[in-house]
Amino acid sequence: MCQCTVKKKKLKSVATVKNSWRLRNLFRIEKLIRNADLERRAKRMGICGNTIFVKAIKGKPSSVLFEPQVRCKDRVCPVCNAYRASILSRKVEQLGKNMQNPHLLTITANELNRNSLKTALQCYKKSTSLLKKERSWWKRYIRGGVEHIEVTYKEGTGWHIHSHMLVDLAVDRKVENMQLKDNGYFLDPIKKDLEHVLLKVGLGQISDIRPVTEGYGKEISKYSMKFGLDVDDERLKEIIIDMKGKRMVSRFGNCYGKGVDDIEELTQEEEKEYVTFGTIKEVVDRCFRETGVDSELVRYALEAVKIGLIEIDFGGHKLFQGGDREKPEPEPEKEDEYSGDNYFFNND
Repeated sequence: MCQCTVKKKKLKSVATVKNSWRLRNLFRIEKLIRNADLERRAKRMGICGNTIFVKAIKGKPSSVLFEPQVRCKDRVCPVCNAYRASILSRKVEQLGKNMQNPHLLTITANELNRNSLKTALQCYKKSTSLLKKERSWWKRYIRGGVEHIEVTYKEGTGWHIHSHMLVDLAVDRKVENMQLKDNGYFLDPIKKDLEHVLLKVGLGQISDIRPVTEGYGKEISKYSMKFGLDVDDERLKEIIIDMKGKRMVSRFGNCYGKGVDDIEELTQEEEKEYVTFGTIKEVVDRCFRETGVDSELVRYALEAVKIGLIEIDFGGHKLFQGGDREKPEPEPEKEDEYSGDNYFFNND
């Protein structure tokens, strides 16, 4: 038979893409928003989680971003939070390169007002505002920086609010919490003064100050609300209502006004550097085929797994078990586009 008459065999993916914890959380939050009669807000979030594209700077896998086709930009959206955190992480490290003495600073709320998220956040922001006006410590030691507020909830202790900051420390040495002297470790004088000021402005005394280490951008950009699938519906409802429109990232001092206004977004010039590789499902399908693994794309797929967007099911395929690749494998069952409260990718 002439080769030109042979129909080219379509390469088949050996992987099935399913939603992981982040997307399951998104659709759970969407349902709660809809139950609160906020239909338009719920619809935007549902669309946000249903089609996510993979984009990166060509030849730079660490630049990968997972961007919804239509972003809801809701402060409680787990997918938008992950997208913003990725950008924030890189821009924080850019700011750090221009600092004379970059340090990480963590401060916490006190043990009061933990039953109500709204009250806890209001009190925390009022106290941090007083801290940044404090001349005996803040004005003396901090040239500027960037702050990311983080909210967590723990049963029994309630809401816990704290800030991760990158600050430009106005001293000519590195500062740790503890200082080593001839006869042992002692609290660093700068840290000791900080504890007194925190108590004065109504913040918790538990704090941390240390020089930056590799990957400090990720430390600052941890998602603003860390809660899992085990958080009850009442707490999630509180987050949905009380966190709407709240600013969680800010710059101050010599970092204020540098670069773009929004440190969590790409500029138009930065957008031009990125190439879109397709939806997550399309990328996974191209990564894992019967002929082998696409090494250029596989890091993007594994990063989506790492941050909890997807799970990849190989269904016991022999290619990934070192078995007989000639033996045909049964077709994986196709997931419904919508099943219960979970959406599944369907971009064939």
